[in-house]
Amino acid sequence: MMHLTEDQIYHLVQAIGNHETLTAEEEQQMEHIRSCKECMESYCIMAVLAEATRVDCDLVLNPAYKEEKTAVSARKLLAAIRVTCEWIQDQISLIGEQIQNQADAFLFEPVLATAVRGAARSRNTVLRMEDLDDENTYVVYDAENHKLMLQLEAEGKNAADIKVYLKFADETTMELSLQESGSCLKGTLTDIPSESFEIYIEKAD
Repeated sequence: MMHLTEDQIYHLVQAIGNHETLTAEEEQQMEHIRSCKECMESYCIMAVLAEATRVDCDLVLNPAYKEEKTAVSARKLLAAIRVTCEWIQDQISLIGEQIQNQADAFLFEPVLATAVRGAARSRNTVLRMEDLDDENTYVVYDAENHKLMLQLEAEGKNAADIKVYLKFADETTMELSLQESGSCLKGTLTDIPSESFEIYIEKAD
């Protein structure tokens, strides 16, 4: 089974918190959560965020996970960026905008966007967004090559503490792994579908 969506996990948190009887499908989803570390962490985080204090993660955790459960912490959103890909006849157009604004987080703005006309739809289209306060922190999306590159100034951040992922309209996600490179954290993601998506950058509290 693939990872559960956020909506599926949230529904399970609510159902268990309300002591509802689970359907056969929901039981299968809970079995998946028991064996999937990522879904398990998402389940416990959602339980906290929903203030469902009566939800005991031991309902889905086996004893081997009990110690790990206490280490699960909520993540702080550093930036959320929407990339809209529009097709108008033979023209490709990319629109980038930050959809969240926090004083203590990154503030990205577009600095480069190209729309190239041509007979083929797969002509080069690139969107670059930089942090307002630091040009070394940026996102570059190459629509033609279905590739996204991200660089962040480390400034004491560890790659293991930062989570970057793309979310699409159907709730599927793609995770981008970061690596330390000098004073920066860098990562590249390929094979990105030709559609609009959102980029989330989070940090463990």
